Amino acid sequence: MPYDIFYCSAFQSELGALSKDVQVAVWKKISQIKEMPGHFDFLHKTDRIQKARVGKYRIFFRVSGNSIEFMHVRKRDIAYK
Repeated sequence: MPYDIFYCSAFQSELGALSKDVQVAVWKKISQIKEMPGHFDFLHKTDRIQKARVGKYRIFFRVSGNSIEFMHVRKRDIAYK
């Protein structure tokens, strides 16, 4: 099922601030998310935000119908604060 993909401005700016090798790893994970978004854990059981791990970083995204909205990519130590 093809999904419509949206990137929040915060996601774009946070991704742009990362090193090139981390950016490449994030884009690889995004392609996995696009194929199987239901495979990834939810941030909280009552929340609709999902998370994906990329080394020391976390990608936060939300699936709604046939669209995926990427919201943040942050280092793990500050991602959950």
